[in-house]
Amino acid sequence: MAERRTGPLRVAVLAMGWTGFNEAASRHLAARGVDLLIAAPRATPDTAFDDRLHEYAKTFIYEGRPDPADLTAAVEAFAPDAVLVHSWHLPYYRQVLKGLPAGTLRVLWMDNVWRNRPKQWLGRAVAPVWVRSLFDCVMVPSDRTEFFARRLGFGEGEVIRGSLSADSDLFGADPVAADDIAARRRFVACLRLVHHKGADILAEAYARYREQTDDPWDLDVVGIGPLENAFSGLPRVTLHGFLQPPAVAELMGRASCLVVPSREEPYGVVLHEGALSGLPIISTYFVGAAPFFVQDGQNGWVVPRADAGALATAMARMSAQPADDLAAMSAISRRLSARISSPGWARNVHEQLEWRTAALRAEGRS
Repeated sequence: MAERRTGPLRVAVLAMGWTGFNEAASRHLAARGVDLLIAAPRATPDTAFDDRLHEYAKTFIYEGRPDPADLTAAVEAFAPDAVLVHSWHLPYYRQVLKGLPAGTLRVLWMDNVWRNRPKQWLGRAVAPVWVRSLFDCVMVPSDRTEFFARRLGFGEGEVIRGSLSADSDLFGADPVAADDIAARRRFVACLRLVHHKGADILAEAYARYREQTDDPWDLDVVGIGPLENAFSGLPRVTLHGFLQPPAVAELMGRASCLVVPSREEPYGVVLHEGALSGLPIISTYFVGAAPFFVQDGQNGWVVPRADAGALATAMARMSAQPADDLAAMSAISRRLSARISSPGWARNVHEQLEWRTAALRAEGRS
């Protein structure tokens, strides 16, 4: 029989990394009275997000791979009511899950989408033992991820939806006047400069865009990576390197359009950040958040991935928009961004975990 617990809900998060939007959402969760333990690897200095976790959460920050015994001991000492896990395959996180007492809610927090790949088919084949034996339910950000989760064996009632939100306190913007957004004349792209993020496609597309446009906009690029040289020699490109979220928000506040060129992006919180900032958006189809925050012809366009020509054409089309049309796109982005927020995320997660832990304990007593 599971022992009835009293006091605030206690939630442990076993993360594969930590970002500014994770920080914002979790801070709102803590503000609701939830006790938090966050386990995560220490970020590298050149991509480390500022955080103040020690102000509102207990932490277990590790280098490389954590000692499984130390991690398990930290979680056991915290005695969580629920554990949220970013991945099902890390052995040290699996060990923690296997040692949890009865009545502890175990939640898989995933954002991957079904790509019909051999590895995914293998995962589906072993899911009854490898996944479902460890998790009671799953958190997903989009219908695309839910489709994958359902193929792993999670039922309709075992899905917590809306699992990711941008920092709506930081990126939220007031309405943008037509003259203002038109006068900015800048595209902004925030991405790691690597192949699957489409950094090379963006560079090629911007070069083509400049060739086919008489009065082109500038391009701000936020991020670092091995494909930085793809932008070498391109005029009117500013490489900002890695920036903390407040600096990214400020840069978006000076742009006219967000460009997301990813070949593959399971979700892409940056789309939400751009929409919150009131930016028209150009995104590839393989960004999971595109159906939430980009409506073709209303606040931007979705283009095929790895198609520099299509991306260049969309950029040219965007920079040719009259000021009033850019302002109308901006207003639609702001409305779409209101679908989810950091406080709304915290409220939903808090409520979901409370009733699901209560149901799990009641089931154990029956």
